Amino acid sequence: MVNITSLFYRVFLFLMILSLTVFISLRVNKYPRNLRLLMMLAAVFSAIGTLGRLVDVLVLFIHIPFSNEIHVITHIISIGGLIWIFISMMKTLESYYIPLTSIGTSEEKRKPPGTAYLVLSSEITQEIAKLMRNLKGPVLIFTRHPHLYNKSNNVKIVWITTADSKGVSPTALHVLQDIAIRFTSENNGTTVIIDCLEYLIIYNGFRGVFKFLVSLKDYLMIKGATLILFVDPMTLKESEVALLRREFHHS
Repeated sequence: MVNITSLFYRVFLFLMILSLTVFISLRVNKYPRNLRLLMMLAAVFSAIGTLGRLVDVLVLFIHIPFSNEIHVITHIISIGGLIWIFISMMKTLESYYIPLTSIGTSEEKRKPPGTAYLVLSSEITQEIAKLMRNLKGPVLIFTRHPHLYNKSNNVKIVWITTADSKGVSPTALHVLQDIAIRFTSENNGTTVIIDCLEYLIIYNGFRGVFKFLVSLKDYLMIKGATLILFVDPMTLKESEVALLRREFHHS
């Protein structure tokens, strides 16, 4: 006779792991490319665990050859695989988090000028707000959203737009560079912020924008200025994010 407690326990675990497998499988396509493979592997490992728990239930009613071996192997693969997936996802997510305190929480903690930073975040508005509270000295901002910034004597805002003569066209990368060079030459210890990288890429392509950024970075570093780029990694290809990460400080 089947033990009710044992049956309930095994069925419960089977249903829980099955639910996890279905949940992960349905959400795979919602993740960016660099996480999608990990999610697919998580679904596979979870499915293996589901198979193992199903065997644990069926063995109470019928004879299944090598049931103990199946139990051990499926549990080792599923649990070990899911732990590896969790660690891999944590490392991937941590690589996108840039503690802004390393950019400017105080004069003692700030890195020396002449550095180019890359801030990868899907919450750009919040990250900018944190940064602006801590920045000191002259600031030049290239942005699609000038209303996000408080105007002051030491902050110059350049609106990137095609709709107003008061702004600068996103295709005029040479104009943006000239503005940055002139502002940096006239103000010591300048911080240049670009928060509309995706918008510039739409009009100029990634290669053109990347060349512009590298050229601008080299000039600013010579002048002892700081360049800070904000970009949502979900809007770029993995290869493009990798190029930016190699060229700009991101930790």
